[in-house]
Amino acid sequence: MATPAPPRPRAPRRLLIGLVVLALVLLAADRIGKYGAERIAGDTIQNSQHLPSRPEVDVAGFPFLTQFAAGDYGEITLTSSDVPVGTGSTALTVTQLRVVLHQVTVSRNFSSFHADSAAANGLIDYTQLGKALGVTLRYAGDGRVHASKTVTVLGRQFTGSITAEPRIVNDSLSFAGVQVDGANSLAQEAVALLTKVFDVSLPLQGLPFHVRVKSVTVAPAGLRIVLTGADLSYSK
Repeated sequence: MATPAPPRPRAPRRLLIGLVVLALVLLAADRIGKYGAERIAGDTIQNSQHLPSRPEVDVAGFPFLTQFAAGDYGEITLTSSDVPVGTGSTALTVTQLRVVLHQVTVSRNFSSFHADSAAANGLIDYTQLGKALGVTLRYAGDGRVHASKTVTVLGRQFTGSITAEPRIVNDSLSFAGVQVDGANSLAQEAVALLTKVFDVSLPLQGLPFHVRVKSVTVAPAGLRIVLTGADLSYSK
């Protein structure tokens, strides 16, 4: 009669199970720590930049806890909505602003940040831009925007369509190449009033995160702006 094979030792199997459980616990701790830190960081950024709501914060890289221990992060992305810029007649709302911070040093309690550089982009939709200009605005194609406005001259009303090319001049949003459709058939006074729709400069120096506008592009969804920054610090 054959001798039965001895049972295999269970220690390696138990060790493997233990390692898997430990890995899952560490992963859960890392994700929970990341989530909590991002919320605290969002509160700090909201307070320091006087934002109307807490921005979304995303800490790149894995694992998070090793970055937290060192206080150094390769990349942190901040996303804010409905960001106000300027006051009074030059007030403007940036529909969305996304800032990517590079080589970031953060205090242990996330009360202060320092980034070597930042690359950002934003969107000013036509509804928000139209509010700032006091007109109904839409995409005109070919790098231009279209406005409609009714003006009154000597008791007569004239409705005109005006197009212009947005551009950045001295950190402000301005407009060039203003054209009034059918200008030859309108009174000169009406053309002058319609042209004034785009005779405005909207300062963008007050954007949060200390980033500056480099360029603007006209798109179907609105004006897309590209921004940059260097040696940036934020704190409560």
